[in-house]
Amino acid sequence: MFINKVSRLGYFFCLLLATFPIIALEGDTKEPVTLESDSGFFDDKEGVSIYMGDVIIIQGSLRMDADKVVIYMDDKREIQKMIATGNLVKIKQTAEEGKKSLHGRALTINYNPLKRLLVMTGSAVLWRGGNKTASEFIEYDLESEIIKAGDSKLSDKRVHVTLQPNSEPSTE
Repeated sequence: MFINKVSRLGYFFCLLLATFPIIALEGDTKEPVTLESDSGFFDDKEGVSIYMGDVIIIQGSLRMDADKVVIYMDDKREIQKMIATGNLVKIKQTAEEGKKSLHGRALTINYNPLKRLLVMTGSAVLWRGGNKTASEFIEYDLESEIIKAGDSKLSDKRVHVTLQPNSEPSTE
């Protein structure tokens, strides 16, 4: 029974990846990060900065809106991670030309620009066009285009997915 569930889950994610391609713009991580907020604090020695109040972060085609963002940097001042929290943190990333933009929202979004990893927790929803994944936990690897949703520790919470049929006619 358990193996059958695991194999169905594996099939589900393969199907999801085949119908939910998210291709972010490659150059985003090389772009500067710009930030606006109502207030900010930066501890150069610790490499931590905190921004509060209507925070807007833009890096290339990526935009994040939050109530509060904590940014952690290494000793070379490279951003290691950004933790955004709020009533609902929103994220949007423009895909390559001809593709629809990626959208997401959650109570917390942890973004690691070097690993190109996005971890969304609390009422998390990730969508592109009509394809949508909703769960209490979503992890999205922008590089390998792999989505992991759900958490075995949250057995009372379910993953909800909507997959739209391909609207392009088949050439076969």
